Amino acid sequence: MTSVVLQVSDTHLSATHAYFTDNWQVFVDEARALGPDLVINTGDFSFNGPAVVEDLAFSHAEAERLGVPYLAVPGNHDVGEPGDNPRPKQPVNDARLANWKRYFRDDRFVRDIESWRLIGINGELLGSGLPAEEDQWTFLEISLREANDRSLGLFTHKPLFAKDPDEAASKWSTLPEPRARLLKLLKDHNARFVASGHLHRYRYISHDGIDLVWCPTTAFITPFQKDDGCIRRVGYLKWVFEGADVHHKFVEPEGFTNHDMNWKTKKSGTTIALPEKPLAAQ
Repeated sequence: MTSVVLQVSDTHLSATHAYFTDNWQVFVDEARALGPDLVINTGDFSFNGPAVVEDLAFSHAEAERLGVPYLAVPGNHDVGEPGDNPRPKQPVNDARLANWKRYFRDDRFVRDIESWRLIGINGELLGSGLPAEEDQWTFLEISLREANDRSLGLFTHKPLFAKDPDEAASKWSTLPEPRARLLKLLKDHNARFVASGHLHRYRYISHDGIDLVWCPTTAFITPFQKDDGCIRRVGYLKWVFEGADVHHKFVEPEGFTNHDMNWKTKKSGTTIALPEKPLAAQ
């Protein structure tokens, strides 16, 4: 038996700042046509969820339009982020977590599919020091331990590291201390892959036997002239599970627009301060 999972990430949806709903609509149409067993959104579902709860409400309503089962874990544009280095502009806190759960029920998941256990975690808790962080570690340890010989895959928002597993703290990846703990835990349980988003590009490498897969964005790309091993185009990932085997491919549907950073720089403001672009009438 074969199961298909679509991974989509960094959709950045908002009714008032609808810069990227064109690509999202194409993805919705494609998901409906493909009829996958599951859609997983790996965070930054919303444009500015930490400050504007209506963005979370809109993102949830859009998820319901998919017409297929879906799961989601939050990103920094949904619930804020942890750490003092670099100091986040929107720190994750209990109120922001509650807003996410108000619409998406939970910020983590376990789903068994074929001979696999898929686990989703809220990567923005890692290094936060919130009580929910230790609760999540317990959840993750139990989920891994009780997999009953299933192959293991993890979904989270930020990649474990951008360039090197020993790299310093940055806004691009998981903070160093929880990163080391998570890597050890995944290696101890022979996890097969970690699928993430956040960096708006596709990359596929391996580290200590674990495949590290970056999902592209449906929103905007950051052009780069040098070859860094990444595909910097909008798209999503199609995962195919067949027994204990898995493979994935990068998909860029016809109709997707590769918005680049000009959408932001031309507006001369941060994401939070960008002027409104209301959703067009359907």
